[in-house]
Amino acid sequence: MTRSFVAEMNISHADLPLTPTIRTLEDVDLTAESQPLRSSDRAGPIMFYSVSNCSFPAFESALEDDHTVDDWDVTMEFSDRRAYQIYLSSAAKFTTPEIADLGLRVLSIRNTDRGWHLRLHAPDRERLGDYWQFCREEGIRWDLVKLYSTGPKAQSIYDDDAEVPLTDRQREVARTAARMGYYEPEGASAAAVADELGISQSTLSTHLRRIMAKVFRHLFDG
Repeated sequence: MTRSFVAEMNISHADLPLTPTIRTLEDVDLTAESQPLRSSDRAGPIMFYSVSNCSFPAFESALEDDHTVDDWDVTMEFSDRRAYQIYLSSAAKFTTPEIADLGLRVLSIRNTDRGWHLRLHAPDRERLGDYWQFCREEGIRWDLVKLYSTGPKAQSIYDDDAEVPLTDRQREVARTAARMGYYEPEGASAAAVADELGISQSTLSTHLRRIMAKVFRHLFDG
């Protein structure tokens, strides 16, 4: 059986779908029940969400003030939850097209208190690194929660204290990028980090991709 990988992560950005609503309501539970669906008569896509653990009038009031939402309908009602069809606005930011383009598969999407928790399946670790890089370039905060491998020796091996085997130069690049806030949405740009290190942006990009590949290899390979 071929070995593959699953990553759990939190992503956050003010323009991700329903983020203003999530940040307005405490303890609301949302689960995405579909991928974005295009409609010929809508500027933005449509998504279906399961909503629970909140006052539904309060949730709907928050939707009215959410700049990522154009309109909504209740499609199903139960005693403890509702299903909503949300018409998202053109202002909403998505990462799911990039996920599909990278050959990653969405296993689940649910909200956190500031954004969204994703479980993604990947055929190899490099594609997860590519997704991280995409989020960084889009100003989307990306926080790794859990990593594990699948296959005959499936295991969870995430460890914050693990020592990643980087070269001295890679450590210098990683430390400089971290010190300058490159990994934060509002941190230094690639141009600023490259200038600090005295290298070109393309060389910096190569260093960072190799560093991320080693991080994923170290975390996934036990």
